[in-house]
Amino acid sequence: MKKNLKKIVVASLVALTASAVFAGGKSDGAYPTKDIQLICNSGAGGGTDTILRKITSIIEKNDKVTIFTVNKATSAEAGAPNEVMKAKPDGYTIGNLTYGAVVGAVYNKLIPGYDIEKMNTFCTITQEADALMVKADSPWQTYEEFIAAAKANPGKLRMGITAIGGRPSMITVQLEDLYGVKFNQVQYVEGASQQREALLSKECDAVITSLGDFSAVLKSGQVRGLVEYSVIQNDAFPTVPTVKDKGHPEMAIGSFISMVAPKDTPQPIIDKLEKLFSDAQHSKEFRDWAVSVGVTPGWYGQKETGPFIKGMQEPAFKMLDQMKAKGLIK
Repeated sequence: MKKNLKKIVVASLVALTASAVFAGGKSDGAYPTKDIQLICNSGAGGGTDTILRKITSIIEKNDKVTIFTVNKATSAEAGAPNEVMKAKPDGYTIGNLTYGAVVGAVYNKLIPGYDIEKMNTFCTITQEADALMVKADSPWQTYEEFIAAAKANPGKLRMGITAIGGRPSMITVQLEDLYGVKFNQVQYVEGASQQREALLSKECDAVITSLGDFSAVLKSGQVRGLVEYSVIQNDAFPTVPTVKDKGHPEMAIGSFISMVAPKDTPQPIIDKLEKLFSDAQHSKEFRDWAVSVGVTPGWYGQKETGPFIKGMQEPAFKMLDQMKAKGLIK
């Protein structure tokens, strides 16, 4: 009887300890009780990194929760999410998803065992259209002039993308098909920060990424936007025409940032993470800042984010099938 009683007591203590751990280390359900690591899938200084550091700084200020960013930039933006998949599901390691991480990385099976179903997508904080940009001292003042130059110089204009088969690469292929031109695609797997350096140093002739990623150099006059792949005018950059203005609204496309945690993270922790990011994302500080840098603060909660991502994958996979049929990707 004593042995059985001892087993019951031990089992109860284990259960209570587990409950406290999942609650952040306190039996009163408090979470978090220590710093949270955010593994960012882009390089330091890039658009994704900048947005994440801004929103986490608001969380830190308003909620007294420290979230420190670790940058892990890899091809197709999948390295960081892959680490999140394998992390302990205790709420102290989170990450983000972007277009490449849910499209190119999944379609091409770049990492063995990579599966976004191994993560809990608890919110989406931004949605951004892509844009075609050139250095301000380039000879092309307009989108039409750039396309004309591409026609006159097949295969010579260097288009700075993130990775072959990624979203900027897909846009480039659409441009080639639409206008009968050919570009030399140059990959910058670390994302917008690397693209920006390449464009400013004239290592490439043009880049495709979001206007928000290039906000500082656009506003300083170092870079010029020729077209944004949106059907809605960007209030932060009213002089950059939309692809709808150019007669091709079907080409509208862009990225997003969704937040994730390991799949088996307890629901109370997921709910708390969602609230932390929701409060910060809906704050006037974040909304005003987002508009000022050309970022669209689009919000989806944990119930909507999964379907949102899946709805994006289907048409993208069809486009990649077409690229594969043409021999553009393997």
